[in-house]
Amino acid sequence: MTRYETINNLGDNFIKIMSKGLMPVHLLDWKVYYEAYLEQANLMLKEYGKPKKTKAAEITAAMYNISDRTVFSIIAFMEG
Repeated sequence: MTRYETINNLGDNFIKIMSKGLMPVHLLDWKVYYEAYLEQANLMLKEYGKPKKTKAAEITAAMYNISDRTVFSIIAFMEG
C-alpha cells in the first residue's frame, strides 16, 4: 500500500490528524498536487496511448507554479 493510498483510506480522519498536529499540513497540498499529476498522467495515456509521466509532471508543476523537481519529489513520496 502506497502512502497516497494510506492517506486516501484515512478519509475525514486525515484532516483530524493534521488538526491535532500529528501530521504536517503540507501533506494536504502534496495530496492535491499528486492527484493533479495522476489526472494529467491519465490524460496523457489516453491521448498518446502510453504513459508520459515526465510531461504530466511538467504540466502539473506549471499549473501550481512549483518546480518540476518538487513534483518529482512528491511523486516519489506518494508512491513510496
